[in-house]
Amino acid sequence: MMSQPRTTPSLLLLPLLLWLPWLPHILGQNVPFEYHEYSQVTQVLREFHQNYSDITHLYSIGRSVQGRELWVIAISDNPTVHEVGEPEVQYVGNIHGNEVIGKEMLLHLLEYLTDGYGNNDTISGYLNTTRVHILPAMNPDGLQGSLEGDCYSSIGRENARSYDLNRNFPDKFEVNTQPIQPETEAIMNWTRNIPFSLSAIFHGGAMVANYPWDNTPYGQSGPSIYSRSPDDDIYRHLALTYSQNHGNMHEGDVCSGDFFEDGISNGADWYPLRGGMQDWVYIHGDCLTITLEVSCCKYPTQDKLRDHWVWNKNSLIELLLQVHRGIKGQVFINGTDTPVSGATVTIGDRDNSFHTTSAGEFWRILIPGQYSVTVSKAGYSSETRTVTVPGNLTFSAVIEDFYLVENGTNSALNASESTTGEYTTETSPTATVGREARHLAGNGCRLQMADYLVTLLNGALIMLICINHVLYTD
Repeated sequence: MMSQPRTTPSLLLLPLLLWLPWLPHILGQNVPFEYHEYSQVTQVLREFHQNYSDITHLYSIGRSVQGRELWVIAISDNPTVHEVGEPEVQYVGNIHGNEVIGKEMLLHLLEYLTDGYGNNDTISGYLNTTRVHILPAMNPDGLQGSLEGDCYSSIGRENARSYDLNRNFPDKFEVNTQPIQPETEAIMNWTRNIPFSLSAIFHGGAMVANYPWDNTPYGQSGPSIYSRSPDDDIYRHLALTYSQNHGNMHEGDVCSGDFFEDGISNGADWYPLRGGMQDWVYIHGDCLTITLEVSCCKYPTQDKLRDHWVWNKNSLIELLLQVHRGIKGQVFINGTDTPVSGATVTIGDRDNSFHTTSAGEFWRILIPGQYSVTVSKAGYSSETRTVTVPGNLTFSAVIEDFYLVENGTNSALNASESTTGEYTTETSPTATVGREARHLAGNGCRLQMADYLVTLLNGALIMLICINHVLYTD
């Protein structure tokens, strides 16, 4: 009896195997959990921009000492321009070249946001009302000289001219004599040109959410001391938002030898430093900024990347959402729709203030409470109003528009009349019931489905191989 022709495993499995190269794209897993050198970061950003050109904008803010572009990718429904009334967020990784986890987490965040737009109502709502700017590698020259597995050394920390970029900014409390480096200058120009409301800078070597001030009135020679900024209450809220949503940062003693209550610390209370980026952005960018130490080891081995993404994912998203807390509005010339740019906005008796944009816009993240808000500008009468930020207001800012009377003109009643003590809210898809916003952090729906699909496909592959072996083995 003649034997039947044998079907080879390769033919039997060919349809399934043809799909395997496309599975990462189908499942939204374009960024592998492996380290990306500068050229690979550039390629990843270009691919995302090509694949999501309708919601991303890839641009450079300058070049490093060795000529590498400092690539930023913006994500929004209208990513190339600032839209009036919409806040801007700045995420910066790899300011120290050998502290690499932030860089990788930002690439995965980019993937998560772009993949979710149009598929997740909360992500879509957020990106329709916010523009997020991601700079994965601020110090690409230092990155190129860093070593995987090096937890403690300073190899690759500085830029190509041996300057620590997180000691290179003008300081609030003392004169910084360091020459401004190209990477620092690029950050300064970028921050001045875009009205960021919220910023985070990613580091490694500890596990803590750190907030201003980084220095003290006594300068670097002074002791470690709590250096309280005017927005200390808001900063504690932002830092706690990150630490409490992190996989283990909130425990406070994740890294050997360090303890931070609730996983947060005032910068100078940890140790004072001169020329830090977060203090400069806070002062000169009118932007609330925190520093996030997200790994005990500065450059952990590649096999730890997935764990770090799982730990940081919720925190990254929850911090983004905070930009829609507090108050926002525009300032106009009374009786007109002409915006007042450069007006000073002061919250209560806080000894700092911020300023309106060219469109008269302002934003401020605030925790629930009543606030006296004063808007003023030379040549105009000032206006003070009490604004209530309610505790049940979730991810929607209180809208308060102000109308200033030019000196020498009549004070006509305006639409802003008698709004003291009242508030209106702008409800967006991110204002959800029962903390639906938690789904934005990816607790699971899409990622769990992806895990199930991978498991199912792997099982099917093994079953097909076994069936083929049983049926066609002599």
